[in-house]
Amino acid sequence: MHRSALPPSIESGPFTYRQGLDAGATRSRLRARDLRVPHHGVRSAVESPGAVGRARELWPVLADDEFFAHLTALELWGLPVPRHLENGPLHVGGTSTRQRRRPGIRGHRYADGTPVTVFHGVRLSTPLEAWLQAAPVLGLDDAIRLGDALAGRWSPWTVAREVEIERLARTVERARRRPGVATLRRALELVRPGVESPKETELRLLIVRAGLPEPEVNVRRFDAGGSPLGRPDLSYGWCRLAFEYQGDHHRTDRATWRLDLSRRERFEDAGWRVVLVSDDDLHGVAASALLARIRRHVAAHRRRAGTL
Repeated sequence: MHRSALPPSIESGPFTYRQGLDAGATRSRLRARDLRVPHHGVRSAVESPGAVGRARELWPVLADDEFFAHLTALELWGLPVPRHLENGPLHVGGTSTRQRRRPGIRGHRYADGTPVTVFHGVRLSTPLEAWLQAAPVLGLDDAIRLGDALAGRWSPWTVAREVEIERLARTVERARRRPGVATLRRALELVRPGVESPKETELRLLIVRAGLPEPEVNVRRFDAGGSPLGRPDLSYGWCRLAFEYQGDHHRTDRATWRLDLSRRERFEDAGWRVVLVSDDDLHGVAASALLARIRRHVAAHRRRAGTL
């Protein structure tokens, strides 16, 4: 059966049933099976993948005072939501006494003046406000990863990256009575600028919690003649030990693999030891073996330097 085309104003994204009628679509066309119904009262002729797509599908039916908040806002800002909380309900904030109640939606009531902005074509909490809103459901390491992401070069969006640690601290201090703020306060002690991936955070925490010296994050290194060697994920300049986390793309992307090889050669020619780390090395027996290797290298350096 041939179906009539949708009016141009509604064919490329989600729209409400009322908007469909106003655009000129018939009721029977709006009930056709080729249209998706992601939420009651919403229709869409196209798939809307990812966090942005999910938010845009709900946006047409939100009230004027409502906005995306909490974990959903963090996802929209490209910040690292805990894996076990990914693809959960959409979190919607509002300032009225009514809270949004729909299947797949978690409503929150916030005070007037909650920091909100427009991004991806929808209203949502600012990055720092979303961090505060999500604090009650975050574990300590989750909060550290998010703090690292905000202070580092993680999010693709300028407003959600390279935030000064002092600004993070002021935000937490002003929120002293909000739920979960104690977790954020503890997390700030281990948040560092310059981090570029969640695995860098995980590796750094593993090293520090083992009682080893804290490595520097993404510091450019040079050989004795001043020529650049590269910028390892983590490193000890004082004993020339570098750590590089190797995700699957380092193995499957040929160009990345070749760059990794040439950079490792440069470091080792300059007298550095480069430790390659995979996800397996961050857990269990493999993590213990990794930490033992680091301890041996540090101890050997100290013996050579006469400080052990």
